[in-house]
Amino acid sequence: MTVYVAEVSGRGVIAFEAANDVDAATRLTDRTLLRDLRVLQNEGRSLWDGVSPIGLREPSPPELEIWQQRPVTAKASLSDDDRSWRVYLVAVVDPTEFDDDDDDDDYDDGPGD
Repeated sequence: MTVYVAEVSGRGVIAFEAANDVDAATRLTDRTLLRDLRVLQNEGRSLWDGVSPIGLREPSPPELEIWQQRPVTAKASLSDDDRSWRVYLVAVVDPTEFDDDDDDDDYDDGPGD
């Protein structure tokens, strides 16, 4: 298996293994991945705007080191719901995990609610 990096706007965002270039390109069509890239943020910005091309390349030495230090649980999987096949190369925040209102429900109550 070869390690690949998905690059958005000149920045490597995830590393993953694939058998070949075709398999790597197929990984970039994963619906869960594409959704996560639009939702997850780094420095207040989404990792991907949903429009810009996502490129594939070999990892730089620091990126390869991040891949090699991944948790043992990060193994390749073909399941759409399994995110363990990829490792983020930048710090990410999931803004959907934050509930800004004071009640116990999962809804963000607006003014007057």
